[in-house]
Amino acid sequence: MNFGTIFDLPLRMWPEKEALIDGTHRVTYDELERRTNRVANGLHALGIGAGDHVAVLVKNDHRFVETMLGALRVGATVTPTTTRAHYSTLAHIMQDSRARVLFASANFAEEATRLAAAVPGLQHVFVMDTQAANTTHYDEWLARQPEGRRVAATSPADLAYISYTSGSTGRPKGVRLTHGAIDWAARNLRRALLYGPDERCLLAVPMFHANGMFGGLFSMLECGGSVVILPDVNPTEMIRAIERERCTYTTGVPAMYKMMLREEALLAASDCSSLRFVICGSSEVPEDLLDEFTRRLAPMLEAYGLTECGFVCNNPRWGVTKRGTSGLPYPGVELRIVDPEQVDRDRATGELGELLVRCPGNLVGYHNLPEITAERLLPDGWFRTRDIVRADNQGYVEIVGRIDDRISCAGESIYPKEVENVLMEHPGIVDVAVVPMPDPVKGEVPVAFVVEREQGTLAQDDVKRFFLDNATPYLHPRRVFFLAEMPLTSARKVDRAALKAMVVELAAPSGGRELSA
Repeated sequence: MNFGTIFDLPLRMWPEKEALIDGTHRVTYDELERRTNRVANGLHALGIGAGDHVAVLVKNDHRFVETMLGALRVGATVTPTTTRAHYSTLAHIMQDSRARVLFASANFAEEATRLAAAVPGLQHVFVMDTQAANTTHYDEWLARQPEGRRVAATSPADLAYISYTSGSTGRPKGVRLTHGAIDWAARNLRRALLYGPDERCLLAVPMFHANGMFGGLFSMLECGGSVVILPDVNPTEMIRAIERERCTYTTGVPAMYKMMLREEALLAASDCSSLRFVICGSSEVPEDLLDEFTRRLAPMLEAYGLTECGFVCNNPRWGVTKRGTSGLPYPGVELRIVDPEQVDRDRATGELGELLVRCPGNLVGYHNLPEITAERLLPDGWFRTRDIVRADNQGYVEIVGRIDDRISCAGESIYPKEVENVLMEHPGIVDVAVVPMPDPVKGEVPVAFVVEREQGTLAQDDVKRFFLDNATPYLHPRRVFFLAEMPLTSARKVDRAALKAMVVELAAPSGGRELSA
């Protein structure tokens, strides 16, 4: 079993069907097979195989697929590398994974040249669409390779990925995933959501991220659907692509969907009726966003997943969905909610606790980090997510926040989502994020960063008063800062680390309206 053959079924049944639609490139399953074989044969000729590692630094592009799967077909391991990282992070990933090969988009020609010269053991660096110093032109190299099929025999337990986390709490950690784990993640999601060959997925979130890879890319290729690729999250281009390509669903994050809803004139002029549903995950989903998107465009199904485990739970596509929850666990997924200080003690139904996950998609460990592996991956196979959740008596899971995001205010634990959900009910607010601010008396207090529907129309007292009129007083934000837009991480989540850094700069007392860049 080799995950590099994930699209074998549609290849046999519909070889001339479009698998990937990437601008002017419309790649059929037959062409994808031939291109993937060329990558595999080219790597084999370079001596790459079992025990070797390949890094793929490619922005959303049809060639991401052939390089990833081609590397797996020769038995190598592969890293889908973040395309929004600083050079120092890229160098760390290349060195930590001991990559011998790097495939890079033209956007990273400069970084590829530097990495080729600076990283020991990085022997072959390919750059797409352009020639860069000390590298090989990918497209010319690919054209010289034979198209005959080459697939190394691998077992489900063999390592396939070293997939690096975002590094929000330090240097990115390499998550070790087997062929069996990623195959289960792709196929299980497709089965649970009943994807079929008539689906057309719009993919704008990063392909290197688990949300895009499993929620969109590989689950579609496994069942014979089509993937419409956009280079990045751009709300106007997304709306146009849905209309033009008759996309049936998309997967993404709250920030992406908020941006789409702001394009009111374009939405009114566009036919997005092909959209059957959307998946929203990767961070806490505001309840008002679920309601508004469902009302204006298509049902929004909140989901939850991790790099370390794949997708874990989802509101069902058909059946009972529960507003404000991430739904039910996928088939084959076991969940526990425990006391974070004593993981052998389960919480009662409805109580907050840390989520533990055990499933076939779990990581086998963190790369070169035995201490962190021992801390997070328990001996009986349970993975500590460090996410705080609660579940109701039917098993629907509500994600409240990260342990690291907990605000300890005068002995009370406050989670950002509790405050954000209230503020998002304000008609003048389109986005909000809550982080802690140090306080000499209470230890920490919550403060809010707000994006207004119309800039300059609110003062912080307006926001505070709205909260106090609608929620428990001790949760209220002690300061309110106004932003033109939220800072986002490489995975398009709200960058809470950046907001915490802003708090330090903005902590001095101010007047009625507090502004930041």
